[in-house]
Amino acid sequence: MGEARKKLLEKIADEKYFEGWIIEDFRVIERLKKVPLLNKLVLTIGEKRIKKTQGGQIISLNDALKVLELCENPALFPCICRRMSGEEGYYCLNFGILPELYEKANPDEYMEELSVSKAKKLLIEWDKKGFYHLILWSKAPYVTTICNCTTPYCVGYKARFVLGLKTAMIKGEYVARVNNSRCVGCKMCLTRCPFGAIRFNINEERAFIDINKCFGCGLCVTGCKNNAIELIDRRLTPAKNLW
Repeated sequence: MGEARKKLLEKIADEKYFEGWIIEDFRVIERLKKVPLLNKLVLTIGEKRIKKTQGGQIISLNDALKVLELCENPALFPCICRRMSGEEGYYCLNFGILPELYEKANPDEYMEELSVSKAKKLLIEWDKKGFYHLILWSKAPYVTTICNCTTPYCVGYKARFVLGLKTAMIKGEYVARVNNSRCVGCKMCLTRCPFGAIRFNINEERAFIDINKCFGCGLCVTGCKNNAIELIDRRLTPAKNLW
């Protein structure tokens, strides 16, 4: 991949570097954002930095399973987002050169190499629990990680919704749509949407989705027992330019 890219991935694989970079950069951005004349400039610079190092995009469960089919060596890493919140958890699937680099940078840390079939089972289990899926890239020519997270911990979520850094969590390629003839008004989808995109129509007793807010994670789809929700191509909707 080239020596420069390898060196960058070595830094990304080192959780101490990654955690320190996130904490320090986010603190600087948050502080400078409060200065009126610097607000827009800080966001522009912050967006470019994240895009070069650790950007991400929401993907559906089906697409996450397809990504695993393309990789050869999935490995389970500790969740840095949770660790930064004082908790321990293992919900990050990594592949490519990252497992080798991570083991080298963190020899005392737990890492489990998985078969593709076991990694798929974990993805399905996490999806049932309400974890959305986020692919990450590290200035490399391929996706390096599938993060599986929730809003209280997710650094990408906080970067987008607290700091306004959109490239930290780009919306997915789809938006959700409700089939009114199948929706029974159980409200399960409302409890599974991490982005506040689903509302309930009291008069019709049906759920409806604001595609402007929808990130296309598909948690509402996999949680609907009546198959009343589907994902459609974002580019075919009025939300085609809302990433």
